[in-house]
Amino acid sequence: MRAKDVLAALEEALADRLRDSEIRTRTVGVRSPRTIEEVWGRIDREVLLKAVQTLKDLGPLHISIISGRDLGEEIELLYHFTVGFGTEDGEVLVTLRLSVPKSDLVVPSLCGILPGAQTTEREKIEFLGVKFEGIPDSRHLFLPEDMEVHPWRVDEPELQGLVKRKVKWEERDGE
Repeated sequence: MRAKDVLAALEEALADRLRDSEIRTRTVGVRSPRTIEEVWGRIDREVLLKAVQTLKDLGPLHISIISGRDLGEEIELLYHFTVGFGTEDGEVLVTLRLSVPKSDLVVPSLCGILPGAQTTEREKIEFLGVKFEGIPDSRHLFLPEDMEVHPWRVDEPELQGLVKRKVKWEERDGE
């Protein structure tokens, strides 16, 4: 499988709902370096399930993780997938980005398509306060069940005094 084929399938399925799409290349490995291609794109939550189903229809689909960050008024979620997972035809890494306003932090759960998404969705519930509509189990995994603050949010007043230092990319976000 090739990155251009994955991107073409997403473009066909999502049309103008796929924005800022590109194929990025990077070198991986130390002893035997090789170049890999990754598909990146931005979508809205309304087409998330369609995008994931499109990827799954291309071959075995693995969700690595959903990463997320607080952008101030919004939470950005980055869905990291491998299309063609474990196949001889090759694997293609795909990252789909979407942002949701803090005033409406509801995103459809991927569990109906990829049951393995549940752990990473539950983590985002705890740490960022995102609600996943349709998740079979939303109990906390890492934090106490009664903990109401979300440690990865920059607007949590109870946590402001606990921040000792920021890493470089967090300092850039404030500029």
